[in-house]
Amino acid sequence: MLKKSLGVIFLASILLFLNGCRSDDQTQNKETFAANEIIDMHGQTENLERLDTFVNNVQSGVEDEVELVRYTTEGAPILHNLKYSGSTLTFTLDTTKDAYGNGGVTSYDCNSIRKEESNIETKYVLEGCPNSQINELLYISHDVEKEDYFAFQLNYGVGQRNEINTKEEKLSIYLEDGQTVTVSDFQFSKEEMNNIYRRMILGSYLKQKILSNSCKQEPHESYELKVWINSATKHYEWDECDQNKDGQEMTELVREIVKILEGNSSYPAAA
Repeated sequence: MLKKSLGVIFLASILLFLNGCRSDDQTQNKETFAANEIIDMHGQTENLERLDTFVNNVQSGVEDEVELVRYTTEGAPILHNLKYSGSTLTFTLDTTKDAYGNGGVTSYDCNSIRKEESNIETKYVLEGCPNSQINELLYISHDVEKEDYFAFQLNYGVGQRNEINTKEEKLSIYLEDGQTVTVSDFQFSKEEMNNIYRRMILGSYLKQKILSNSCKQEPHESYELKVWINSATKHYEWDECDQNKDGQEMTELVREIVKILEGNSSYPAAA
């Protein structure tokens, strides 16, 4: 009886071990797949830098594979698989999960892929495909003039003493001597505003961010960003200690906005 019980326990342990290994493999495969997956959900993109890496690898002759997942209005994923062998670029379109589509899988061999970028749009274009209708893989509009309304307020720095407020057309810059310079009727140029909007769109600023503002070091820089676009409002708070992916991306966005600000004619010369 004892031997039988020990045998059952041993068998159960083996099954648990194998199941654990299988779970780990599934988790690892899921994480690997997510790392090579680009999301396009109604104009909001995620992990776009991975597609940039793929474009660079194709142009450099380096083998690579990614998948662009574009969602329909109904929420169905349309899969666009891109696999480069080092000489051939194979594009596979999978619409089997779209109940309103053709529900098929089609593959094409193409020559290459390129990225076209301007201040108002970004395109990823397939080259040399037999079907010209699939040439434009991804189109992202970041033309601020197409929006009914766009404004933002950014407070940044130690104690958030600096403020850029395009809604109230106000700029406040804290100087090293302790003085604050305020500019009334402040405006970015059309090109500058479009450049900022572009960086926000490409950074997926409308998606939910996981941010932290619990920095213990003193002094430290903290940030607050409010964005108004059409009827929507987004609000973010974080600080320089936030080293998560979202925190680092948002901090980089602040640096880019400040760099654009420093090139504006209204920026205080003493700053």
